[in-house]
Amino acid sequence: MAEYASFLEPDETAYDLFARIVVDPLRTGIPFLDQAIFLRPGHVVELVGPSGCGKSETLIQAAASCILPKEVNGVLYGGREENSLLLDLDSKFDTLRLIQVLDARIQAAQQAQQRHSLQDSHVLEDCLHRFHLMQCHSSFQLLAALKVMKPVLTSLQNKGGASLLLIDNVAAFFWLDKAIRSTAPAPGQSRHNMPETTLTLRSVHAAIAAELQAIMQHHRLAVLTTKHAVLSASNQGAGGAVLWTHREFLPQAWHVSKLPAMTVSAFKACY
Repeated sequence: MAEYASFLEPDETAYDLFARIVVDPLRTGIPFLDQAIFLRPGHVVELVGPSGCGKSETLIQAAASCILPKEVNGVLYGGREENSLLLDLDSKFDTLRLIQVLDARIQAAQQAQQRHSLQDSHVLEDCLHRFHLMQCHSSFQLLAALKVMKPVLTSLQNKGGASLLLIDNVAAFFWLDKAIRSTAPAPGQSRHNMPETTLTLRSVHAAIAAELQAIMQHHRLAVLTTKHAVLSASNQGAGGAVLWTHREFLPQAWHVSKLPAMTVSAFKACY
């Protein structure tokens, strides 16, 4: 009877359930993007655009909103005060720009509330302690990073929480991977007699998508990624004007796995 009684005990109360699933959307700090999307745990938003349109800047703004504190010594900073993890696949992340964004937001909040003292001088340092950067230089390093990320995220969630994963740029290695069809033959070995590698373009991207799904489900993360646009011209505009549209090029595994859940075109006109 004791076993049946323990089986019938509830796992959690309704209050605990709503506290777990009802989460305020994460604000990126960019008005047009916050109005267009509601970034919540389990959501994947992909920013697509050409080089220089502000995709990486959007990630920096989103990271700043995540790691800024909610309130310190009576000053409201409007952040989530949680950890943020960024996978830098382009090796172009600008740490100085992140510091500039954080410093500007901190000073604006302090000036708006007419508060500035030496006790608040540690706010910027505390924010940077909540930001975590991982650089990958190949798809295999990215897959390995996702594999080892689970214990890292568990540790971060026990140290203030972690709700945002940033990836810049998810297609960084696509063309390099596409050029590598199989491993190089050994000296004296014919390519025709060499077994095909199992780490194909399709299998690697499928594994990356599967790992991202597992991480989102287990750790309840929101994922914000960038992707460089491949544009193709078409004469479908009014008066025969040339229209430029994005042509999808990532493997099907990235889309069959429901990644991304939403794609946002980020062009200079948006800014």
